[in-house]
Amino acid sequence: MDKFVKSEEEEVRSMVVYIYNSFDDPLFKGILLPFMEHAASKQPDLRFHLITYEQQDWPLNSTQRAEIHQSLSKYNTKWYPLVWHSGKFKIIKKAYDLLVGFILVLKLRIFGNVSSIGGLGTISGSFAFIIAKLLGLKFYGFWHEPHSEFMRDFNIWPTSGLAYRGLNYMEKISGRYADVLTTGTDHMIHRLRASGSKATIFRLPSCVNENRFQFTQEGRDRIRKVLPISADDTPVVLYLGKFGGIYYDQEIGFLFAELHKLNANLFFLIVSPDPVAHISEVMAVAGVPSTHYSIKRSPYHEVQDYISAADFGIVAIPALPAQKYRSPIKVGEYLCCGLPYLVCRGVSEDDVVADDFKVGVTVSDFSESEIRRAYPMIEEFLSEDKFLLRERCREAGIHYRGISQYLPVAEKIFAHVPVT
Repeated sequence: MDKFVKSEEEEVRSMVVYIYNSFDDPLFKGILLPFMEHAASKQPDLRFHLITYEQQDWPLNSTQRAEIHQSLSKYNTKWYPLVWHSGKFKIIKKAYDLLVGFILVLKLRIFGNVSSIGGLGTISGSFAFIIAKLLGLKFYGFWHEPHSEFMRDFNIWPTSGLAYRGLNYMEKISGRYADVLTTGTDHMIHRLRASGSKATIFRLPSCVNENRFQFTQEGRDRIRKVLPISADDTPVVLYLGKFGGIYYDQEIGFLFAELHKLNANLFFLIVSPDPVAHISEVMAVAGVPSTHYSIKRSPYHEVQDYISAADFGIVAIPALPAQKYRSPIKVGEYLCCGLPYLVCRGVSEDDVVADDFKVGVTVSDFSESEIRRAYPMIEEFLSEDKFLLRERCREAGIHYRGISQYLPVAEKIFAHVPVT
């Protein structure tokens, strides 16, 4: 039990950070981890016990694990990688995962004197909330959103199903009885307060490292050289992201087809982790000529180059009822790289930023009539001076989603962790 024990001479504030996902998951590694590291560097009495559930999709060898342990130790963080179980008998496996996590947190509660536990998102957050109540810990919910309602909006989970009803219930009670919550939009803050939440609430959207996400001419030239475009000034429209699930699917193809009718010089760049065969089928069904689009898969460290290569970006989230509570990171990445965008009204606060900063075009949906109405505004962005447009977009991106704007918020959040 020595690894759980703190020195009797030091007075520290210890917190469990419970992540029901892998360490390398972008949502944790790209968003929450930088805030933890910043807070630990500013508050030397702060200690983190990080619990993750490692998945086969994010494999780590022994050398990589050792490097992570060493890196985290610089920020007073101990890492406890558990194993994530899925497949058949999912409910039983999730219950087993929760039990293993509970036993580990119990040990930390007794021998490590932890006072608090935080969960990322509402699935991790629900597990962490249950553990908090059973062990008498303060509960922090990071990026609290109504995920069950997102799944309902897209008809992935029926409202009568156990998955929807169970998570929806946990989202409501964890939001009401949390000690500290962060969420990505003012919409969700107003909803939480109206529901009688007792939490101290912080607005903390999905953030972008603006020092990494920025326009580079080198990146633009490198990507455009491998695209089948006839001229350096060919306007490139980018879609970065997934098809289907909690995003548009066939509608993306019809959007591109309509834009092609309006301007046959446009070239469409699709950067997605989805199967090429499915995306090609979507484009073929919509009637987009194969000579006018390319499908690429990009490692995360090259994403800014693909954004730099484009002249206009697409956000493919329909304006369904709960989508205003989402905090997708894509618009922050677009803007910090100087790219204007198209978005549906009612998605996060991306529509508000598009209008207020004059960095995007808003539509009600991806219908033919809406795209025809919006195209003259898209054309204005394509015709605008590129340098001035990129400067305006980047300024908006840093203000809206730049991580430097929110590091002080992270300090305030973790300052709430009490001494045991």
